[in-house]
Amino acid sequence: MNENSESRNSSSRGLRLSLFLARLAMGASMIGLGLRLFVGGGWGAWNTIGVVLPTTYPRGPIGDILLNFWGNQFVIQLLIWSAVLIGVALVLGVAVRLASYGGMIIMLMFYLAVIPPGSVIISQQIIYLIMFGILAIGEAGKVGGMDSFLAPLLEERYPKLKYLLG
Repeated sequence: MNENSESRNSSSRGLRLSLFLARLAMGASMIGLGLRLFVGGGWGAWNTIGVVLPTTYPRGPIGDILLNFWGNQFVIQLLIWSAVLIGVALVLGVAVRLASYGGMIIMLMFYLAVIPPGSVIISQQIIYLIMFGILAIGEAGKVGGMDSFLAPLLEERYPKLKYLLG
């Protein structure tokens, strides 16, 4: 009996460590995305995130819509700061579910812009989508993040926040 419970505790610790490391890696990656876009001059850095919208790949279902935003400074700034804020939230472990939902939306838009993908079916955007989903479902913010302190206090007072924190 003790051996079985020790095995479960070890597995649980390994899972928690994996969630923690995945959260940090995804956060750093999103901060890097925002900074590359900021330093690269917005859409000029588009290639660094794996999406070449204007002419290189066939455009997906929303490619034409996104093409209308090409060069729009408001959209560029929105993308840059969204990516940075999502990254910071993930690194600090604050509102990880909300940040993960935001990251999923960004990556889904990137993916839909270029369906079918240029060379592979499972592109980096799909991998990011899966990872953001794992972070949201796994309550990664409660593993070494500020959500471990904030979530119980805020969820007690505002129960609907449980869908955004953790």
